[in-house]
Amino acid sequence: MVNQTLLTMKQPELGKLIQQHRLSKGMTQEELVERCNINVRTIQRIEAGEVTPRAFTVKTIMEVLQIQMPTKDPEMPRSAVGSIFSTVDRRQLWWTGIAGVIYFLVSSYEVFWNIVLMADAGMQQPEYFTLLKAVVLLSYAAFAYGFYLIGQRTNNKVLQFGVVFLILVNAGIIGADIYSGKVVGAEDMWVGVFEVVAFGVSLVPFSIGLVQSKRSFGQHYQIVGVLGLITAVMFVTVIFTLLGTLTWAVFDIACIYLLFRQAQGVEMPKQEMESGPFSMR
Repeated sequence: MVNQTLLTMKQPELGKLIQQHRLSKGMTQEELVERCNINVRTIQRIEAGEVTPRAFTVKTIMEVLQIQMPTKDPEMPRSAVGSIFSTVDRRQLWWTGIAGVIYFLVSSYEVFWNIVLMADAGMQQPEYFTLLKAVVLLSYAAFAYGFYLIGQRTNNKVLQFGVVFLILVNAGIIGADIYSGKVVGAEDMWVGVFEVVAFGVSLVPFSIGLVQSKRSFGQHYQIVGVLGLITAVMFVTVIFTLLGTLTWAVFDIACIYLLFRQAQGVEMPKQEMESGPFSMR
C-alpha cells in the first residue's frame, strides 16, 4: 500500500497518512492521544502537516494504529513490529501483572483459611479476615483489568465480557463473606457448593476469550484458555474441587505470565503481520 516508511516521510504526506489510518480505525484524535500519551495539540499539528514529529513519536503512533513497517528497517526493532499496544498500554499491563502477583499470594492465604473454616465450623477466623478478603477482591480486579485491556485492543468482546463477569461473580462471593463477617459456605454446605459452581461457571467465558486470543498472540493463549476451561469443569462438578484448586493456581500463574509477556512487547504471529489491514508492502 505504501512503498516508504513513516520514519522517512515528509509533511504534509505524513500527517495525511496518520489521519487516514486513524479514521479507518474509527478512532478520534482524543482516543489516539490517550493511547499515545502525547498532547492533543501535537496530534492536531502533525495531521495538519504543521510540524514534523520525532522518530519516537512516530513509532508510538504506528504501534497504536497498527501500521506495519518492513522488518529490514534498521531503525525499527522487531519487537515493535505488529505490536498493537502503545507504550502506555504496556506500562499498564506490567502493573496489572504486579497486581496479579499480589493477588496470587494473598488469595492463596485466603483459600487456606476458607478451607480450614469450612472444614471446622468451630474454628475462629482471624480478625483481619475481612481486610484480607477486600485486598483479594481489589487486587484481582486490577489483575483482571489487564486482560480487559487486551480484549479491548484486539476487539475480543468475549474476553472483555469474561473479565467483567468474572469480577462480578467474585465480588458477589467475597462481598457476601465481607457482609456477613464470615465464610458463608462454612455454615451452609449448599451455599458453599453454589459458590464453587458459580466460580467455575464464571471461568468459562474468560477462558474462551483467552482461547480466541490465539489469533492475535499465538498458542500460549490457547493453552492457558484450555487450562482455564478444565479448571472450570472441575469446579462445576464439585467433586473435583480440590484438584481444581491446584489447576486454578497454575492457571493464575500462567495468566500472570501472559501479562508480563505482553507488557514486554511481543510480535504478532507472522501470518497476521503479512495479512493485516495496515500492512505496508
